[in-house]
Amino acid sequence: MYVLTACLIVIVLSFEVSFRRSRNLSRNAQWAAPAQRLVAQRRALWPALCAAICTLLVLFGSNHVQDKLGLSATTDLMMLGASFSSGWFLGVTAGMDWD
Repeated sequence: MYVLTACLIVIVLSFEVSFRRSRNLSRNAQWAAPAQRLVAQRRALWPALCAAICTLLVLFGSNHVQDKLGLSATTDLMMLGASFSSGWFLGVTAGMDWD
């Protein structure tokens, strides 16, 4: 029960952070020069890199945790990693300027 609550909190927080970031970047890059748009696109990739690093750490760390704590801890870690990645993806998608 606590893991599902933690997953919901992670989804909401990562959604909120990525939504605000992508909304600000898309608004600021709308009237920018091509070089400034490229910089804004690179800034938008930082949350994606963080999500990928966290997911990889969870996947690599799951073997060590599984040996020490059991299968349920590994499943919980994978659920948290998937929650972070899905919240980030939903936030970026919702914050993009579709015009």
